[in-house]
Amino acid sequence: MSTRNEPLLVAPDWGTDALAVVDLTAPEAPEVRFTTVGRNPRAVAVSTDGTRAYVVDHDDETLSVVDLTAPEHPVLPPVPTGKGPCGVVAGLVDDQICVASADGKVEVFDKEGRGGQALTVGTGPCALAAAPGGGARRVCVISETDAKVSVVDVGRAGAPSVSASVSVPGVTRAAAVAPGGRFAYVASRGEGTADGRVTVLDLDADGAAVGDPVPVGAEPRALAIGPTGDRLGVANYGSASVSVAPVDPDSGRVGTPDTVPAGAHPVAVAFAPDGEVIHVVSQTSGLLTAVRTDTLDHMVVPLGGVPAGVVFGPDGHHSYVTDQATGRLTVVRAAPRKSASIPAGEGSKPVDVAVSPDGTWAYAADSASHKVAVLDLGGLAPLAPVPLGATHQPWGVAVAPDLGFACATSPDSSHLLVLSPAQGSELTANGEVTVTPVQLASGARPYGVAVTPDSRYAVTADSGTATVSFVDPKGGTHTIDAEVVGCQEPTGAALSGDGRTLYVSDFASTPEGQQGGQIAMLQRTERGEWQQQGVIDATTGHLSGPHELALSPDELRLYVANYQNGTVSVLNRDAVGAEWGHEMTVTKSPTPLKRPNGLALSPDGTTLYVSNNTSSHGTVEVFDVSTAPAVHQRTIQIVIRPDPQLAVNVGLALSPDGHYLYAADAERWKQGAGALGTVYGIQLAAGGDQMETVATAPAARTDRPGALVCRDDRTLYVVNQGRKESPDPREACLAVITLDASRLGVESTESRPLDKDDLPYAAAISADGTLCVANFTSRTVSVFGSKVTPVPVGEPGASQPWDVAVTADGAYAYVTDRTADSLRCVRLSDHHVTSLDVGRDPMGVACAPGGPRAYVANHGSDSISVIGPDDASPGTPKVIDTWEHPRVIKPEALSVSADGAWLFVTTENSGDLLMLDARTGTPRFTVPAGERLTGSAPHPQSAKHLVYLADEAGAAVSVVDTTTLAPLDTTTPLGLDVRQAVGMPTTN
Repeated sequence: MSTRNEPLLVAPDWGTDALAVVDLTAPEAPEVRFTTVGRNPRAVAVSTDGTRAYVVDHDDETLSVVDLTAPEHPVLPPVPTGKGPCGVVAGLVDDQICVASADGKVEVFDKEGRGGQALTVGTGPCALAAAPGGGARRVCVISETDAKVSVVDVGRAGAPSVSASVSVPGVTRAAAVAPGGRFAYVASRGEGTADGRVTVLDLDADGAAVGDPVPVGAEPRALAIGPTGDRLGVANYGSASVSVAPVDPDSGRVGTPDTVPAGAHPVAVAFAPDGEVIHVVSQTSGLLTAVRTDTLDHMVVPLGGVPAGVVFGPDGHHSYVTDQATGRLTVVRAAPRKSASIPAGEGSKPVDVAVSPDGTWAYAADSASHKVAVLDLGGLAPLAPVPLGATHQPWGVAVAPDLGFACATSPDSSHLLVLSPAQGSELTANGEVTVTPVQLASGARPYGVAVTPDSRYAVTADSGTATVSFVDPKGGTHTIDAEVVGCQEPTGAALSGDGRTLYVSDFASTPEGQQGGQIAMLQRTERGEWQQQGVIDATTGHLSGPHELALSPDELRLYVANYQNGTVSVLNRDAVGAEWGHEMTVTKSPTPLKRPNGLALSPDGTTLYVSNNTSSHGTVEVFDVSTAPAVHQRTIQIVIRPDPQLAVNVGLALSPDGHYLYAADAERWKQGAGALGTVYGIQLAAGGDQMETVATAPAARTDRPGALVCRDDRTLYVVNQGRKESPDPREACLAVITLDASRLGVESTESRPLDKDDLPYAAAISADGTLCVANFTSRTVSVFGSKVTPVPVGEPGASQPWDVAVTADGAYAYVTDRTADSLRCVRLSDHHVTSLDVGRDPMGVACAPGGPRAYVANHGSDSISVIGPDDASPGTPKVIDTWEHPRVIKPEALSVSADGAWLFVTTENSGDLLMLDARTGTPRFTVPAGERLTGSAPHPQSAKHLVYLADEAGAAVSVVDTTTLAPLDTTTPLGLDVRQAVGMPTTN
């Protein structure tokens, strides 16, 4: 048997005496082909297998049979019918079809229109109805003239009979037969009342009425039964409404209808294929009303013109409406609905979901099975999960925008699990992933997690310690304790390229000119902890007040500036890991170096730059260290000092490409209050013997700079010691200077706090970006590396941080505090915390795209707080509104659509997704999407109209199509009457 393989919509085109065959392969842009049939086609039906269309030609008194399998849709020879045929139904037993004619007769034909069997029914039959789905054994014939419903039995092919004739006063053409074929529902105008009625007939009992007629609205014009037989929808022409009622499929009884307002004069009603939505079109008002069958939420969209009918396409996401005045077919997007579920694994309890930036895959935190589920969003299928270890039960999950890492919180173990791809690659749905547990503070119990827009930090809300933790897989902040460093006066530092070996110089004051001090060697373990591996003592290293250090690119040479005796010690070893020994001493003659403390080494390891304190200048002495002894090459002047008795202690840094040299002078020889300090620079290849000013206090955030390093060729880190003494004390800080294109000027600066009670000295940076600062006073080393920076946002016991979101501009992390009824606003630039009073027990928080706007779910007060900019204090947030609505009950989690138009809300122990207008807070849709919804994540592309929801009780991630009701611009000029149209899915 021939079949077709595309979804179609067919309808009679009374304007051109044709059958319109609409190809719905591209549902938003349907293609139409016309096939000429007889004159004045009135109705159409389609065979069960979708290969034949049947059109009754009223004026020609014929039946046209159209072959839908052939490309041109040819018409078979016309079949004579009774006088004025007006209705046809197909899908009967053995593919029979039934035709009704105005002369009071019906005829039953086989699939090809042969073997007509005529039967007499009531006067003026006007409509036919049979059970959907094929194999219908009975046909209900509506005769409006004599108010009768005739039941035609077609259970035996070739032997039809009239099994019953039932009087229904005021009967209209609105009738339908439920799936299964037992019960028929017939609308009537009613007698002695303005209300209409729906009568239920039991076709297995010769059309006996089931209970009393059910009252609906005035003048019911159209009636539809839901695809599973459990809902009834009636378009009430006279009362501008649609009646929606529950139906018991077993008994056929109709429950009490609910009345939903519609536009004036509704004339057609249709259920979506999944039964969740009803579309009703209103003739004189030109409106379409969409009604959710479960909640009765409804929304109206104007279509214009004079809409005559509506039918859904087989995908359920679009309906098609004809305009009686213009003959146009309008495509209408359906209202939001659950479209799929992706299983997360047997026994799983997904509580949060994060979507990849391109929207092709997602991670779901599975709290029951110690894993992160991986989901293919294109194929709507699970992939191989990522195991996290038996001690880790994930809760929150997030993916970095640059796909450099993902992370999941583990509240019970107080860890953040970092999921990293292979070195140099990005996360993919099925790529190899390494899981690294990062220990947060004991008892932190992190729940919510977010990643900053620059993919630098994962931010966790620590419910147990009243903190927000900033975790940077590529470099965070922590301190190596004095006991581990083992130095009396740390002044210098050097790092291996991989950031795992740290050398710290210990000045250990001795009389000038005498040996003294040491170099501590520290190693970082796989867990990120530091351990001392030994020391290089003064004798071995020929040390005398060691200050800054420089490590050669091959890590086989270590240079030490000896501040006390004016030399540089060069240490060497045969291989990485071998013992260090003294190779040579670098000095200058006939005028020796004086108080050298700054060192820099060229990228090839052949040129050494040493700061020098001459009688009238601060200089840089340049040595060729490729030979022994080293050879002095040139002198570069930094600054002229007015008093030869005052030292100029200069830190040095060389750009990674070796082209620019920078120096930092604390300017302690200057008088006056306020910040002091200047950063100098020189382009080495340009020659010259004088550095020029690059940045100076106070504009450049330099304040007694003691050292500097080059993060890259355009970024300087400057260690500022500040001022401890009165009357003008200032705290130490780290200045981050971004250079302009010349690399000798400043583009921008920012400041990051250092320990306010310490005296930071030299700094070192590794190839992976780990920055270390030696702290003279506390005898510690601050490491801006791969550890955690906790920021207190409340008081332990009195605060319970729960969820976290980061603003699109990266300015703030917003953290809900359930116990304190506050939103904690952490400014990312300096970790300054402000608090905003919101509702009771705030749980979820979500940021809108493109700005500071955010939303807070107040679980205890059934409300949503709206966060926006404070006009009185630019750049700071405040509560600008509070939304309350009867549908917002115990909200828990929030997310915002990619275009910022919709706020998605999940509520306690609910399987419904609540969609709010993100501008006004007005609830627009309630979408049943699972059993117990928790976290949600919208598709990153707003055109996709999808949101993914973790269904904790349903062991799945639900997919909701959030497309809102709207007519498309695509219209097709027809003359069809879609009240008789039929939509067909693809056949196999």
